[in-house]
Amino acid sequence: MRKDDTADIARWLWHEVDPGDWSGEALRLLGEGRGRLVPVQEHERQYTGDREFRGLVVPISLEAEPSTAFRRHAEAVENAIGAANSVGSHGPTGPWYERSPDWGAPFLRWRRPGTESLELRAAETGAELSLQPTEPYEEWRAAAFEWGEPSHSPGGFVIEYLDAANEGLSTPGGLRVPRWAALPPLLSAFVRTLPAETCAIGRNVSVTVFGGNRQVLAIHSAERLTVVGWFKYFVPDEGLGWSQRVERTVRSWTFDAGGPGEVDGDWLARHLVEILKTEKVSSMAKLGKHVHSLENAHTVLLGLGF
Repeated sequence: MRKDDTADIARWLWHEVDPGDWSGEALRLLGEGRGRLVPVQEHERQYTGDREFRGLVVPISLEAEPSTAFRRHAEAVENAIGAANSVGSHGPTGPWYERSPDWGAPFLRWRRPGTESLELRAAETGAELSLQPTEPYEEWRAAAFEWGEPSHSPGGFVIEYLDAANEGLSTPGGLRVPRWAALPPLLSAFVRTLPAETCAIGRNVSVTVFGGNRQVLAIHSAERLTVVGWFKYFVPDEGLGWSQRVERTVRSWTFDAGGPGEVDGDWLARHLVEILKTEKVSSMAKLGKHVHSLENAHTVLLGLGF
């Protein structure tokens, strides 16, 4: 699908479609045209109320490399209907417990409080533009974080812009695990797809990791994933790809973990946990982070694990 087609569909969904109360024959006729209506399942009714449907979806094909193809569509939609109110990744578990694509789960979201929201998001078959009622999805996501098991909780990250469209939006805090043994699977899922997702949405993610009151690691993701370390006890192996740098009198080490589709999440997660333990971070309780937010935005890392 061409960028022009995506922009045209986004304008149609955002400016022309009136889903009413998300029920009835008129809405069903809409679903017989460009889009596909998503019916409410019985176990979802606690969030959707009497609505018959919880979304109108139009599929989008992603040609070539998915993260760069998604970015082209994202830029086309933002040019057509304005900048997204939130961007990020849904993590391994997508909306309503749908499975996310293996390469990543980026999304851009335009929000109307009390009515509808529009999302451009990755899907297993490519991508999709989804018009949906705002409250049911947000209530489901809050409940999924509060009651879900760590392995089934929505992860990823979200960058929320501080504008009127996000008034009343309540985003759950990041998931915290109590033991080192529980951290690697969550950390692996987070870093494995991160460069593909930041490339796809055209934004950066950066977090500094502290052991007590001392910075130990920083994870930066844009077009590629980079790790920076400040070590007292850990001895980096240059054969693994670590390289030393000096800024004024401060010595640090850097590691290029790869670009989209290149990150070995399982190995990197184990390696980072090994570093933290070697740097004498005695427990998960001593582990902290500082998330670097973009200007006029608030960033929450939902799937990091601490």
